[in-house]
Parts: sequence; C-alpha cells; structure tokens
Amino acid sequence: MGCGPYTVEAEVALARFVRLENETGSSSFLIHCGDIVTGKNKDWPESQYAKVAGLLGNGNEIPTFIVPGDNEWNDQTDPDRHWAYWTKHFMSFDEKWEMPHGTTVARQKERPENFSFTLNGVLFIGINHVGGLVHDKAEWKRRHAENARWVTSRFRAHREHSRAAVIFAQASAEKEAPEFLKSFQDAAGEYKRPILYLHADGHKWYVKKGHWAPNITHVQLDVVNAVFPPVQVEVTTDAKKPFRFDRRLKDPEWRTQPEPQSDSKKAPTPKKKPSSKKKQKKGGR
Repeated sequence: MGCGPYTVEAEVALARFVRLENETGSSSFLIHCGDIVTGKNKDWPESQYAKVAGLLGNGNEIPTFIVPGDNEWNDQTDPDRHWAYWTKHFMSFDEKWEMPHGTTVARQKERPENFSFTLNGVLFIGINHVGGLVHDKAEWKRRHAENARWVTSRFRAHREHSRAAVIFAQASAEKEAPEFLKSFQDAAGEYKRPILYLHADGHKWYVKKGHWAPNITHVQLDVVNAVFPPVQVEVTTDAKKPFRFDRRLKDPEWRTQPEPQSDSKKAPTPKKKPSSKKKQKKGGR
C-alpha cells in the first residue's frame, strides 16, 4: 500500500485492512510505500506520525515495513524536524516483529532506512527514493547514488540464490533521478532474473511490463482508502508471469465503497424523445 491514510475515513479503513490481513493470514509481510499523510498540510504534528504507526502496528502480528515519502519529509515546512519524526516512529519499524526463521533484515550502513531480505527465494529491497521538493541538490544526488549502490550490491550478493527481486520505493525510478535509473537498468541486466519495481506517489494503478529493462515490471499503487485496499502481490515460479496482483476490488469484505466513475465512464444522459404533439421533419440538418 501507499499514499494514505489521507482522511479520517481512510484511517478507519486502514485499521480494518490490518485486521483483515491478520484474520486471513495469507500475507507473509506488509509494506507501506510512503506518503503516510496528505501533502495538503505542510506542518504535520508528531502526533500524526505516531497515529499512523499505531494504525500499522496495533494488533498486527504480520511483519510490516515502510519506506519514506515526500509528504511526510521533504515537502513539509521543516524537513529536518519532520525527518526526525519519521525516524523516531518508523526507522527499523519492522523490528517490532520477528521474521520467519532464517530470514535476516539487512540495512545499508550509510542509509539505515534502506533494507533488504530474502524470503522463499525472493529478494526484497526497500529504498529512500521520494518525489517532491529538492531542497539540497547535493543530498539528493548523494542519496540516489547510495540507493543505486544498495540495489546493485543486493543484486550481486543474492543473484545465485534468488529467483526474483522486488524493490519498494515511494517514487518512480525515473523521477528526478537519471543516474539512479541508469544504474538500476545496468544492475537489472546483470541480475537477469524477474524484477518488480513497486511504488506509490502517482495515485493511479498501472502495470508496465518490460519497462526500463526487459526483466523489469513497473507498478504504481492506488491511494489506500476504503475504495482501494492494499494490493496483494504474489511472486510466482512462472517465468512468463512472475508477478500476480490482487487488488481485491471485487471483494466486498475488502472494498466497502465503489470506485468513483470518471466522466468517460458515466452513463450518457438519455436523449429526450420528440414531443408527440409535433410532427418531425424528414431529412433535416
């Protein structure tokens, strides 16, 4: 999931989703891909960070991960202060839970919010790659370089012992990051196995197969709320279809509200029938 909860109704929905995940027990772990608050408020209090941490953690027995988003960090009035809020409530968030036996979460030394682990032969990587405002060009460039080194090193370390990889981020790999994208493409070509790049930020679901490299599937998430539940992703052993996505949109237990219709989907307004009192002319313009 990503981009939310943005409203009180979405907070209620998120709590219900976490409960449902625990009741069904079909997910190995949960991941939030950043933007835990709406960008409309530029000075969120620390209490909101604590609230979302509680929504994701209270009563939850499934290991849960999170990567940073721009709404709660660099798009806030005081990025340093708000980053301190994030690190206090979400750095190493997954350590609240025990991973399956034999699964160890690794963290990048210079950027500890970046993580990786392998589970059932799949390599999972989380990176601090956000959209939004660029306050410090040097920091932005350095962070992208560190992200690139982390992804490349993880691919190389686990290439012989993994069948696929999934990367979690807040923003698209190409967003204000040409150096990172080039490094990612090179690393993907060396890794050779199927790769899923999964991110939030754009608020509109799409799946782009073979994007950036033949073995990369690029997916953007919906906003998490009562309309759009968390997407369940399955990493298969099918080389032709390595990733399957269940958006749960047709399951009334998960989705309690219908998807809003766009103008193009709305039913056309019925044309008025001609009055029976007036005789229609033939062949009119």
